[in-house]
Amino acid sequence: MSTPNADFHDAFTDPAYFTLCDEEATFGFSEIAPIIARLIAARGGKSLRCLEVGSGPGLLLGRLQKHFADCRFEGLEPVGSGFAKTEAPLKVITARAGLTIHRAGYEDFRPEDAYDLVFSINVFEHVADWRDYLTRTHGWLAAGGESVILCPNYSFPWEPHFRLPIIVGKALTHRVFTRAISAYERDHDYGGLWASLNFVTKAQVLRYARTAGLKLSSDETVMRRMFARLFTDPAFARRQRALAGVAKVLYRSGLTRILELPGVRLLSPFMALKLRRET
Repeated sequence: MSTPNADFHDAFTDPAYFTLCDEEATFGFSEIAPIIARLIAARGGKSLRCLEVGSGPGLLLGRLQKHFADCRFEGLEPVGSGFAKTEAPLKVITARAGLTIHRAGYEDFRPEDAYDLVFSINVFEHVADWRDYLTRTHGWLAAGGESVILCPNYSFPWEPHFRLPIIVGKALTHRVFTRAISAYERDHDYGGLWASLNFVTKAQVLRYARTAGLKLSSDETVMRRMFARLFTDPAFARRQRALAGVAKVLYRSGLTRILELPGVRLLSPFMALKLRRET
């Protein structure tokens, strides 16, 4: 698999960590770049002001800034909220790509101007108060702006970080798999990862948006791209190998389209949500 972010590889001292971040940034780029291109076209070629919430080492932002040179990209990454190994590459990539990274939690962030696009990838499931997150990011948007959220849907009984089946809910799952969860956090230097998960579901988010008067839509085709990724991203397929074999068979047979049907789509393992501000 090619590494389109390879120009930043020297920012990482751990090759395995770079490979992981590179794969995730490549996926993120494939999802976010078309949205940026669409918004630019809708504005007659006008450049955008974009914010990524949860920038990690900054690899995705670096690539987006390089590809959309006329746009302004900023990141939001709290000090000490991530893992130590993200700090060094974040400093290098920020300087090299000319990025602005705000070192604050979203709760404390006060943007100077409105954004045309706010996006987060595999961050929303770690937000303690996801309802507050939706309301705040909506308030950061310019008229016609969008907040895009990609993350797991915990209506599907599978925890993708630890790759464990969900037993009823978070508490019982932890009770059953305490040793496996502790071992994973210890072996991968991911202390506190389990505690950070909020087990948010698509049904909860859509229901809250309706009651709060937020214009929120769901891209039901995202699972087609996630299943296709099992064939194009070997490392991703290895990480999800417990389900990858069955998923590939279902994808080849076309049965995965069932996840797009009304009544079933709420159980889709992954969700792509778009929050839009009209005025």
